[in-house]
Amino acid sequence: MPWALCGWQHRWDDPQREYRTLYAARQPETCLREVLADLRPSTKVLAELEELFGPDAHAARDAGVVTREWREAHRLCPAWADGDGPLADLDGDLALRRRLEARHARLLADRGMDHLDVAEVRSKDRVVTQTLGRDLHGRGYCGVVFGSHLDDRPCLALFEGRAVLRPRGAPRQLGSGTPELGAVCDELGLRLAD
Repeated sequence: MPWALCGWQHRWDDPQREYRTLYAARQPETCLREVLADLRPSTKVLAELEELFGPDAHAARDAGVVTREWREAHRLCPAWADGDGPLADLDGDLALRRRLEARHARLLADRGMDHLDVAEVRSKDRVVTQTLGRDLHGRGYCGVVFGSHLDDRPCLALFEGRAVLRPRGAPRQLGSGTPELGAVCDELGLRLAD
């Protein structure tokens, strides 16, 4: 993605904007869950729809739509990660989390975190995760392995200049008949537009 289009708001993005971060997942369904989750109607929207239309309202079905344009702009691309340095496993490596906890004790305490547990690694507090990512990058890590907050499956955040994804097969278009896409849309309550 061109620098000008980077939003820098994702979990492991560089807060100083000196390198980009590429996100990937081992399972196609996890990739789709991660990119489509924001289309789900929020609990606030669902509550408002219930207030307006009653408890049996089906209006929420159209709250999240995966358009043809979206499907044409996205692909499932099988690949493998190749990096210059280790991947930090923040779900499984308790010793690494403890070292990060000690180095960033003031930040964690200021954010109301008693410890750097898995819940904090997966939290929406981007100040913490981006600071940790920047630290790991500075210590020679090529990226981070972490569990998806949606399905607990492994995801990768690869640091630009340290790791790349190498193609491992042809990219797959996301047609309305793509089984993984249909399954994830059903799970998330999204509708596939024609």
